[in-house]
Amino acid sequence: MKPVIERTSRITSRDAAMDLLRSLPLFKGLDEVEIEVFAAASHSRTFVKGQNLYLEGEIAQFFYVIIAGWIKLLHMTESGDEVILAMISKFAVTGESSLFENGHHAATAQIVEDALILSMPISLLKSQITANPKLAMNMMTSMIQYQRRHEMQVEQFLLYSAPQRIGCFILDLCLVQDHRDGFELELPYDKRLIANLLGMKGPTFSRALNILRDSTGTKITGSHVKISSIKKLLHYVDGCYFSHHVISKPK
Repeated sequence: MKPVIERTSRITSRDAAMDLLRSLPLFKGLDEVEIEVFAAASHSRTFVKGQNLYLEGEIAQFFYVIIAGWIKLLHMTESGDEVILAMISKFAVTGESSLFENGHHAATAQIVEDALILSMPISLLKSQITANPKLAMNMMTSMIQYQRRHEMQVEQFLLYSAPQRIGCFILDLCLVQDHRDGFELELPYDKRLIANLLGMKGPTFSRALNILRDSTGTKITGSHVKISSIKKLLHYVDGCYFSHHVISKPK
């Protein structure tokens, strides 16, 4: 196992931090001086698989931007079961919603694949939101979009079969320009996590993979995926996937 890297440091350069923050929806429309305030307070850190970025219920000190890697947001039930709320990766912002949770994190964030993460003080975000209506509006927009994605996920669970949900997940990994027959890709994290994210137990997930293969020719071997026919796969998922990753009710 790789050693845990505890050292905290400035991101490669102030310009690099500025470029990163400037590209994020949270900071859209802010002027250079306003973004510079956050860049000046930012630090980067490397985390390894299995580490916790923050824990559910703990007091938030920072919010984070993922530069590279994968993180799962999870909740533990009273019975000890793990419920994955979301999987997030490059350019995602997390931990900021603690401002609306009495200063506490509402979920646990755990590293799934080694990650490079930028942290900034949550107190800075709070003070800047109070003083900057544009930043506050960006924050609200981001939260509404997250809620909508959650609603679409629930809708997907209710309306589509297990094989269809896997098909939608695979299509969501494809870039639009790469929608071609014979397209190949690698799963971003292990199948157990994917099954959990899609609301399935292991045996159900395995059966669903076989059904998806027989119905569409889409084959998953280990972490490798080969889509035999994009047209068949799109038809099979029956409307739960469109370009721009929109899930909608089937007709």
